[in-house]
Amino acid sequence: MPKRGDIVTVEGEELEFVVFEVRGDQVGIFPRYLVEDVDDKIWDESELDWRVIGKRPSQLSEWYNPAARFDNEEAVVKYGVTFRQFISTDKVLEITQPAQDLLPEIGQWVLVDDEDQGLICGVVRKVDGTDVHAHFVHHKCAKKTGHWKQVVESSEVLLVDATYQQMYDKDSALNE
Repeated sequence: MPKRGDIVTVEGEELEFVVFEVRGDQVGIFPRYLVEDVDDKIWDESELDWRVIGKRPSQLSEWYNPAARFDNEEAVVKYGVTFRQFISTDKVLEITQPAQDLLPEIGQWVLVDDEDQGLICGVVRKVDGTDVHAHFVHHKCAKKTGHWKQVVESSEVLLVDATYQQMYDKDSALNE
C-alpha cells in the first residue's frame, strides 16, 4: 500500500508519480520530473541558432523543484498527464522509491505541499529536532512568487533531494 511521499509507477503512464495523499482505496498523485543538468549553449551566428557546448549543473536559484515544474490550477496538464489526480490504489504498479523517513540535512532541498501556496521547495538551513528551517522559493508558474524563510515539521516534507547539496554555501545561498 503506497504512502505519502512514495514515488510510484502507475498503470498506463511512463512517468513516475509522487504520492501526496492517501484516502482509503484512493491515492493522490502528481508527476515527478527529474532534476537534470542544463545544456550550456552559445549563439551560433552562422547557424542563427543556439549550439550546445556541454552540460552544466543548474545554479541553486534556478533549480526549483525535484518533483514537478508547476502547481497551478489554471494549467492542469503537462506532458500529457493531469497534474494532480486521485486514482485507485490498484492502478499503482510499483513503489520505485519509498518515502524517506530520514531528517533532511543542511544544504539539501525539500519539497513541501503547502495548503495555501501549493508545492514549494527550499534549501535546508538548519534542522532543530523535527523542525526544518529552510529558505523557500516558489518555482515558475507557481501561485505566488518570492523567497522567504520558514520552519516546517519534518512530517510535512514530501521529498528530499541532495542533487545540489555540495553547492550549498551558508553565507551566499540564494542571496540571503
